[in-house]
Amino acid sequence: MAGLATALDEVTLVLFTTLAPSGAVAYAIMGAAALWARGDERKRVSRALLIPFLVTLVGLVASATHLGNPDNALYVFSRVGRSPLSNEVFAAVLFLSASGLHWLYQFAEHARPRVLNALMGAAILASFAFVASVALAYASRTVVTWDTPFVPVALCLNALVGGPVLAVAGLRLAQWEPLEGKAGWALLALSLAALVVNAGVYVAQGASVLPLRNYLVSAEQLVPTYGAMVIAFCVLAAAGLAVDAAGLLRGRVTSKASVATASALVFVGIFVMRFAFYMMHMTYGISL
Repeated sequence: MAGLATALDEVTLVLFTTLAPSGAVAYAIMGAAALWARGDERKRVSRALLIPFLVTLVGLVASATHLGNPDNALYVFSRVGRSPLSNEVFAAVLFLSASGLHWLYQFAEHARPRVLNALMGAAILASFAFVASVALAYASRTVVTWDTPFVPVALCLNALVGGPVLAVAGLRLAQWEPLEGKAGWALLALSLAALVVNAGVYVAQGASVLPLRNYLVSAEQLVPTYGAMVIAFCVLAAAGLAVDAAGLLRGRVTSKASVATASALVFVGIFVMRFAFYMMHMTYGISL
């Protein structure tokens, strides 16, 4: 029960690490599609970038509750370069600034293409830096169950599972024509490959971490349903990919409702394993 209580206390961070990394990856994918598109299609894709932007923003707003007093934000920024959490917040601000500025500038009456391209490129680079910073933010030598290479790898793979599926939803809304061909299959293949590797990482993580214990409890006791949660993650994410793939097999991209359902299924699957991550929080000492 201790593991469940810990995860429930940190549910806003569970939501943040579920949505924000995938949103950033989706933004990078759709940004690349916008750079290649031309004319009205480029405008549609650029405006549809609001979808991954908002998904990322929702996650960040949820995580902001952990700052407590807003004045703590100043302290966080003062430790950039020295604190993984400060680096995470700083990278988030950079990403939101670059992506938000690009999205707003495209509506300028005389928006310059070179400026738009530069802002888009900056937002894409910032999205990668943001995902990396989130992945590394949980490195803590005192938390024995988190101080493993599985943690950052799993989080990056989560983003590669959810990001392409969310990008499919955004590109469907933008009516991006290449999505109906090889591009759509490529995005689903990327997500599927990440899912397979991610499942392997979670299995390896369980074998390595669950036997660990401190004076009071073992990690396995904190997350007694770990195996079932891994299976749920795989089933839900695979179901989301199947929904998108079904439309492509019929020779057309799925409906807006279908791509939204696909994204929701994948995000719920990721949420399950992020919840398991917080359940297994265990320090070296006698405190959980």
